[in-house]
Amino acid sequence: MPSSFFAPSRGVPEAEARYAVFGGSILYWALGWGVAASLETRELHWYIAMATAPIAWIAWGLGWLRSWRSAAWWLAWAMIAVVAALSWNSKAEQTTLFLNLVVMVVFCGWVLGTRAALGMSLAAIGLVVALVLHEKLKWLQFLGMSYTIGFFLWVIYIERRRYERQLHKQQKSLEELSQHKRQVALLYQAVDQSPDSVLIVGLDGRVRYANKSFATQYGYSSEEVIGRPSLEVSVNGLSADEHRSMRETVHSGGVWRGTLHNQRKDGSTVTESVSISPVYEDGQLSSFVEIKQDVTDRLQAEEYIAFLQNFDGLTQLPNRYALARLLEKLLLQSRVGRRANSISPSIWHAMLVVDLDRFKKFNDARGSAWSDALLQALALRLRTLVPETAFVARTTADQFAVVIENAGSSRQESRLQAYALASDLLLALDFLDIHHEGVERVPISCGIGFTVFPFVEPGLKVDATEHIMRRCSVALSQAKNQGAGKIHAYSEALAETAHRHLQVEKGLHEALEHGHLRLFVQHQVDMFGKVAGMEALVRWQHPQEGLISPAEFIPIAEESGLIIPLGDWVLEQVCLLLTHPRVKAGGYTLSANVSALQFQEPDFVSKLTALLQRTGVDATRLTLEFTESLLLTDIEAIIRKMVALRALGVQFAIDDFGTGYSSLSYLMRLPIQEIKMDQSFIRDMQPDAASGALVQACLMVAKSQSLRVVAEGVEELAQTHVLQAWEPSILCQGYLFSRPIPAEQWLQDTDKLSDALLTEL
Repeated sequence: MPSSFFAPSRGVPEAEARYAVFGGSILYWALGWGVAASLETRELHWYIAMATAPIAWIAWGLGWLRSWRSAAWWLAWAMIAVVAALSWNSKAEQTTLFLNLVVMVVFCGWVLGTRAALGMSLAAIGLVVALVLHEKLKWLQFLGMSYTIGFFLWVIYIERRRYERQLHKQQKSLEELSQHKRQVALLYQAVDQSPDSVLIVGLDGRVRYANKSFATQYGYSSEEVIGRPSLEVSVNGLSADEHRSMRETVHSGGVWRGTLHNQRKDGSTVTESVSISPVYEDGQLSSFVEIKQDVTDRLQAEEYIAFLQNFDGLTQLPNRYALARLLEKLLLQSRVGRRANSISPSIWHAMLVVDLDRFKKFNDARGSAWSDALLQALALRLRTLVPETAFVARTTADQFAVVIENAGSSRQESRLQAYALASDLLLALDFLDIHHEGVERVPISCGIGFTVFPFVEPGLKVDATEHIMRRCSVALSQAKNQGAGKIHAYSEALAETAHRHLQVEKGLHEALEHGHLRLFVQHQVDMFGKVAGMEALVRWQHPQEGLISPAEFIPIAEESGLIIPLGDWVLEQVCLLLTHPRVKAGGYTLSANVSALQFQEPDFVSKLTALLQRTGVDATRLTLEFTESLLLTDIEAIIRKMVALRALGVQFAIDDFGTGYSSLSYLMRLPIQEIKMDQSFIRDMQPDAASGALVQACLMVAKSQSLRVVAEGVEELAQTHVLQAWEPSILCQGYLFSRPIPAEQWLQDTDKLSDALLTEL
């Protein structure tokens, strides 16, 4: 908005300028022709007055072709020119001419703005000054003219400021109104496209507005909903009490919220979270807003999540968490009953764990889809086999638990009840009909371990859920160890065995770390009693328990994987022993046992090669012994490793020959140099019995392949005579010649021990 007289003002808008030019030009035209009509003769004034018509036409043309502001400028300057012409050769009244000048100043000020009015004023005053200087006017008339123009300029300025102020306010109001309209349109669009159903309901309870989501959700068109009661089409799931509570809440200014099962147009039901809020106009309650969100899927998801917390998604059986809660409840009931009666519990419960035999092999052979179908079939079968009151749960991938409440009034009775159920299950679980890509009957077997509770084990104060599960796990492990399709009950002896197993495994870790292992050797002698070689044996010197038998810790090392670092330690000690001067001088060979797990390690060949290079051992004096179980894995990979080590000079021997299940065709392909007959053959050997024939057969196989033979477990002199009669080059190993002794002791007493062996023969 202009702040001073000289500040620019653009005048009226283009549309208003058009009306001003039309009106001004017509009046100007009429005035000119009126002047012409008043003249009696056709002189210059008459022609000038008649020229007002073409001047008006030209103004109209400029307005249409260019702009009406240009037309206003043309009209103003044309009028100045006409006034100047008439005034210069005037026989007319000067006052009328000057009045035209004032009118033009006012016209320009209004239509074109204050700056245009100022310019027109200067032009008019300049014309008057020229007329005074040419004695056409007097200075008094100049002063009157100037005063009049100045006065009107001031009036124009004041009015223009007021007009422009009002115009500015109107423009601002229009902008605010336009902004409000845009916001309202945006809000309307957001509400109309909202995924939630939105309705506006009047105080009479009838719908005034419903967005698209409501129409889509409920199947109504907008025309069908508007004017109908909300209780019929929107919140028809409200009960009478809920409706009354909602009205009270909203009328008091609060927001009512709830979850309703509303009915659509087609009669189907939708579960919605509903929020109803009051709307005020001028401080008075005018309507309500209903906002509804479909929560059917969310509630179903929440229910499914809650289901998965307690049930297995595959078999629909209770899961391990639900099983634990049941056990805790039963134990709590027993403790409460015991405190109330102050006696031992008279009610015992039983828990069985059923585990599928060879499930991993089935999964590897048939795939996860078939395995899932198998587990579903087993779950269904278990539900039909156990009593209705029994609780069946899936605890792990292929394990199921069965809890029998009130199995008996004594521990023995409940154990018998559990064993009877386990036996029935084993008899019934022989085949399963699997429904996957058709129906297939699959033979199965299960291992079952069970325990009873509440039972307080020695060293514990109370029975607990984890103790029950542990006891069942221990019993199941024992059943699986006995073979497929076995049952085993928990006993304290099993717990002691499992505890001892953990102790040995933990102690073996410490033995490897702190150097508690010792290397022992046992001689291998020929028919003359001369030491031809030795077998290296590992012993565990426990700090508190002394020497622990390898029969106890070797199987645990195999099971836990500790056999690999244990075997690496033995090989390193054997290589160090082979570098000893006495061993070198005697030309002894050393044999070391290698487990299948250790030999199957991908870097076994590279590690042993590096060890031989580091110690500088003659590899031909090292013999690696392995059992036939090694050949049950990838035989081609085994042969490649043996060939690689044989190229270094390492020799191989098959330990416990004849006790395994390997094919003789495989044995013939192996680069072996020695076989060791198991001590069970030697112990039961009788020349005329089947055992003797078996030993002779082994000797014949060895001779056909030019292999050395070592007989283990030789404890009687008669055994050596028979063996040497059958095979003079045979080597004997056993207590008859020497027990295993520490390697360091053997190095000290080498000569003495050799003499003793010769004397023995």
